Amino acid sequence: MRFKYLAVILGIFCSFSGFSQKSNPVPVTVNFADVHQRITGFGTSGGNSSASNFKKLAPERQKSLCDLLFNVENGIGLSMVRNELYWTIEPSPGVWDWTKDDAQVWLMNEAKKRGVNYFWSATWSMPAWMKDNDNIKHGGHLKLEQYQNYADYLSKYVQEYKKRFDLEIKAVSITNEPALATGYQSCQWNGAQLRDFIKNNMGPTFKRDGLQSKILMPESHVSTNLPLEADSTMNDPIARDFVSIIGWHQYNQSYDGKNPFFPPSTPIAAYNPAKTYNKEIWQTEVSFIGGKPDSTINWGIGTSLLIHNAMAEAEVNAWVWWVPLNSWKDNEGLADISGDKYIVTKRLYCFGNWSKFIRPGYFMVGTAYQPAPNIFVSAFKNPKTNQFVVVLTNNNPDEKPVSVSFNGLKSASVTPWVTSANKNLVIQQTIKCKKNVFSISLEGSSVTTLVGKGK
Repeated sequence: MRFKYLAVILGIFCSFSGFSQKSNPVPVTVNFADVHQRITGFGTSGGNSSASNFKKLAPERQKSLCDLLFNVENGIGLSMVRNELYWTIEPSPGVWDWTKDDAQVWLMNEAKKRGVNYFWSATWSMPAWMKDNDNIKHGGHLKLEQYQNYADYLSKYVQEYKKRFDLEIKAVSITNEPALATGYQSCQWNGAQLRDFIKNNMGPTFKRDGLQSKILMPESHVSTNLPLEADSTMNDPIARDFVSIIGWHQYNQSYDGKNPFFPPSTPIAAYNPAKTYNKEIWQTEVSFIGGKPDSTINWGIGTSLLIHNAMAEAEVNAWVWWVPLNSWKDNEGLADISGDKYIVTKRLYCFGNWSKFIRPGYFMVGTAYQPAPNIFVSAFKNPKTNQFVVVLTNNNPDEKPVSVSFNGLKSASVTPWVTSANKNLVIQQTIKCKKNVFSISLEGSSVTTLVGKGK
């Protein structure tokens, strides 16, 4: 495993929360010279009914939830919004309707007011008239004779959203979960079909129209489907050059078909062709489907581990949670709707332990993936400012002392932010250090983020 920098720290500790040398702290080294992927952002989606759910809230609660989600100072600072590219915009050939997406446009604009500037969109299904089953649902395929019409449709969507709503769509995903035929909107593709559409239609059309929007594919429902759905494109130099982002969903770690998994399993394996050809890698959708609604720290820890697993071996540049506001009475939301109110979950705050501090342009750096049982570590830095972030997830029920040593960067102090059973992303007393070593006692079942600036 590439996260190999586990060091033994010999007795140089600073006091914090009654920390003692006799506690046998877990030693961790962060190597800031070992630089990995650049972070594009963390986000959530307005697709399906999620953006519409905001409209069910009282106006003041719409504002407060948007502040909580997108404001970096007073909230968790999400920096991306994923949208569903609706089939309604061209209900019949050559007939366009831009009036059916009010909720998502509203959510994007609310995010934009709070500093978000990365909006991207994915198609679940193109209009039924383009498909061989004449239905937006139950899978089906894009008709071969409609390939160019679909490429034109995607291009026009990007152009019209900029012109009509002043919203720049920075990336477009051809499809959502191409292997699945579902009872909701869906369209099936195999790897060869995706390659041909990108190579012969979508790529040339975006180039023809002068679009800067990146092409994202294939949004596999599980990462293990990437060879089936992306290899054909990655193996074709013409198609490959049109693609900027490889996307996949993390449901193989969060959902067993009936109930949510806890804890999520080990790191996601890297998709090597993306790294070979310098494509960004995004985890574009995940949630804890199933089970009864549970707002406790258990699923907050689970959310932190999902992020950690995707960041480690897979080296994702972006990580996106499924829905911000859930109405389905399970564990899919960062918040759950209740009448005209919402209930905030620990998932939201534990997500914030990452998104609030690891900003676009930061890079992941080397450290131990799991230096001790149920202790997980990720680290990041801003190379322009030397600001750094270390995220420690403690999936043990009891308190655990940890000693963190820095290589390649010096700092006089760090400030912890903690989410636990009784804390919601709460700032703690700054920790000073000696000889570049920081010592902290992690609360049981908690996520702790250390924030500082080096030199």
